[in-house]
Amino acid sequence: MVYYRQKRDGVPMILLKRIALVFLFSLLCLGTLPAGPLDFDTGSADTSYVDRASQALQTRLKKADYPGLDRLYRQLFYTPVWIGRRGPTPFAKTLLRQIENDPTVPPVLKLHEDAKRLGAELADLYGQQHSLKEKIEKELELSRLYLNYMHYLIYGGIDWHAFDEKRKELEKKYDAKVGWDYYRPDVTPSSLLVEATMSGRLGDAFRRAEPTRFHYAGLKRELIGYLQIQNRGGWKPVPAFKKSIRPGQSSPAIPRIREHLRIEGDLRGCSEPEDPRLYDECLQEAVKRFKIRHGLSGSPVIDRQTRRWLNVPVGRKIALLRLNLDRIKWLWHKEGRIRIELNIPAFRLYFFEGNKLIDTMRVITGKPNHPTPIFHNTMRYIVVNPYWKIPESIVKHEMLKHLIRDPYYYERRGKILKRSWDENSPRVDPGTVDWAQYRGKKHIPYYFMQVPGSSNALGKIKFLFPNAYSVYIHDTPTKRLFFRNQRAFSHGCMRIQKPRELLKVLALYNDNIDVDAIMERLGTKEKKTIGLKHKVPVDITYLTAFIDPYGYLNFRKDIYHYDRYQMEHYAYNPKRKKTEEISGKR
Repeated sequence: MVYYRQKRDGVPMILLKRIALVFLFSLLCLGTLPAGPLDFDTGSADTSYVDRASQALQTRLKKADYPGLDRLYRQLFYTPVWIGRRGPTPFAKTLLRQIENDPTVPPVLKLHEDAKRLGAELADLYGQQHSLKEKIEKELELSRLYLNYMHYLIYGGIDWHAFDEKRKELEKKYDAKVGWDYYRPDVTPSSLLVEATMSGRLGDAFRRAEPTRFHYAGLKRELIGYLQIQNRGGWKPVPAFKKSIRPGQSSPAIPRIREHLRIEGDLRGCSEPEDPRLYDECLQEAVKRFKIRHGLSGSPVIDRQTRRWLNVPVGRKIALLRLNLDRIKWLWHKEGRIRIELNIPAFRLYFFEGNKLIDTMRVITGKPNHPTPIFHNTMRYIVVNPYWKIPESIVKHEMLKHLIRDPYYYERRGKILKRSWDENSPRVDPGTVDWAQYRGKKHIPYYFMQVPGSSNALGKIKFLFPNAYSVYIHDTPTKRLFFRNQRAFSHGCMRIQKPRELLKVLALYNDNIDVDAIMERLGTKEKKTIGLKHKVPVDITYLTAFIDPYGYLNFRKDIYHYDRYQMEHYAYNPKRKKTEEISGKR
């Protein structure tokens, strides 16, 4: 073996390694440690095979450019993991079995084929005499297989760098921030394998590789179900119909609709009607379930929007499930006991305590050209009777044209002009400003704000979680928009349907919130800021395929076209070539 220069407390690392190997082999022989990667069927604490294999590994890795493998084996002290003296280690068998039994592996990665081939080659390797050099080659092939599989489990196939470039293009196009913060997973393929070698359980590494948040496991089960549907042939498209189909009517499209809803699981316990073309009562319930799961109204009327979702091919839904599973891998990893989760395409806010849903409400999000950002933050304050400090982008793009024609246009509508964002600073007479000079300029050195009141754009309550995007959750005087299914109408902030309900929920966890006193203050125009004692994590997400809190699979319209942008560079697109070696870096 090669002596390392690193020392710990004056002891050479090679000595520590030898001591550790002998200790582990001793435990294996005594039967007090689960059989793991260091069980090389030696039958004793003799480490001669490990020594020779370790030296051969170092020599082989020096001769080839395998940066990902070299980093991995440095952390393993160049100890072989998969290849034993007399046969494959239990880790090798676990790895091959795991990949072969995982139906979600994208075909483009060809991991199933690689695992099957390596299994056959291992049987041949130990079925006759082979050199240590040949065994080391198989060791490295198995490590590449492990890295590629774990890269799929941990990181997924979204090209975040390409998506960042697309976001920059959109920001120039919209002259607005287009935010999507992604958070690197907590684990790496190497760290999980190192931990597994200590515990002797590779299966734990596979379980830890995948997220536990945002109903990831349930969404993965749905992916498996849709892959089975695809293998059975999927569903046939629903033929076009001129008018919407209403309950009690007959249509040649009904048999196809009935069969589709049976395949996707919305049609339950219904017997076949005497007239297969009749839109009967049992089918109506199935249609309503299907429509709600796809973000449509709960009406039983089968219209063009319903047909459009019915005609989404099973392959497209599988692609959406994969894409959204991979988005979850890069969302915030840690879960607070109480938390707010807001899904933009669903236009819905959820308040959780543990796994229990405490409250939910409708949300209005940003318009496609003013998208609400995707990020994690922490709610810290509540503002009662807030001022609305109008962003400069709105002043430039929406207000300036009116100010040029009539400087007092917005003053008559409760929006006052100031020299700074200080609410107590002196007002400026808008009639004294030559607004035409700012046409086409980058900066306007004046600040508009709307005073508290019933017509204030923020409503009566604002919920703050300070962030780089200057967005927040707030009330709104425009309540009628909450009754629409598609609710992308804001400039990026999130308007909620029931702000007073959210206030009451927060009061359950913050004894400094006096609900009665706040309700009384809401009848005035006096501003008040309240700090939360128990701050609440907030996750703003963008999931177009997700499991709702009631356990049902949902799909939503891609309102910001992020599905399309991310699919353009998606690694699991079958048209892309197979990735060669993956280093685990992102």
